Amino acid sequence: MALQLSPRASDVLVNDAKLKQVKVLICTETCTLSGYTYCMNRQRLSDVLNQSLIANSMSMGKDFVLLTNVEVFSPNRGKELIASVSVRKSNILFVGEESECQPEISEIKDRPNVYPVREKTPMAAEIRMPSYIIKGQMYAEMWQQMLDVVDRADKFLPLTNVEIYPMLDNTVLTFDFVAVNRDKIIYACESSEPTEATLWQKNLS
Repeated sequence: MALQLSPRASDVLVNDAKLKQVKVLICTETCTLSGYTYCMNRQRLSDVLNQSLIANSMSMGKDFVLLTNVEVFSPNRGKELIASVSVRKSNILFVGEESECQPEISEIKDRPNVYPVREKTPMAAEIRMPSYIIKGQMYAEMWQQMLDVVDRADKFLPLTNVEIYPMLDNTVLTFDFVAVNRDKIIYACESSEPTEATLWQKNLS
């Protein structure tokens, strides 16, 4: 996986008042990175991953995700602190939005600054990726099945109420929102077992 220092790009992002910081955890097959990326105000993280963003009238982030104040964890090198890195999107397994950030704009609500979308129905899903099992809710049109949801143009697929099970230990990661790289999916299926987050949500209703 290529990590590139990007101080000039980070300066452009930090100095743009139209952008907000989003704390994320990015997992690849070789390392895990925790840091801050950027979205336009009221823009969804999944939109940035699938497209790009505009910072100070410059389009950036088409093939790479910029992170600042980064902690990189890898088996061979341990923990490293890096001021700014660019992570190639094609190497990402998934991106989790960490809880200190503003909540991801719901998949079942209208996109504020783009165009309205039809209301979607949550679908309990299980995704198998290299070294990870991801359980959460995908969102589908009323007539769609799992194949229709995963077999679409977007490179990163959104899930909410997510639990991630590493294969090598008993640790479970939980996120309100995760974007999964469609090209890294080994298989996806409807889940018969709801996640703890889903059960907790049902108990509140």
